[in-house]
Amino acid sequence: HNSTLYFVAKVTRTLFILDLNDMTYTSERTGSSWVGQGSFNSQPDQIIESDLDKRKYIYFTEDGGSAPGVHVRDREGKYYTMVRGVPGGRYAGDESVGIAFSPDRRKFYFGFQ
Repeated sequence: HNSTLYFVAKVTRTLFILDLNDMTYTSERTGSSWVGQGSFNSQPDQIIESDLDKRKYIYFTEDGGSAPGVHVRDREGKYYTMVRGVPGGRYAGDESVGIAFSPDRRKFYFGFQ
């Protein structure tokens, strides 16, 4: 999007941000700048980008952990927990999957497996 490519490395829990115009990149550990509560305590997995109201967000699923969830990174690089399983609860050890928006971008979908 806008000549920027995002991808994650699961084992090192790293987000890479490539600027395709400048041919440069930056990297950061996922969950390194938390606001509010929640914890990105396992491996980042699927990512999608969304521009809503001129705000730019990247949504992550999480593979494994005691409370997998969906996490968000904002334009300033701060991470938020959107939703997650109860720690040690029904979805412990599972992963969040299948993040998607409805065509009108008003509904957000995901699942646990």
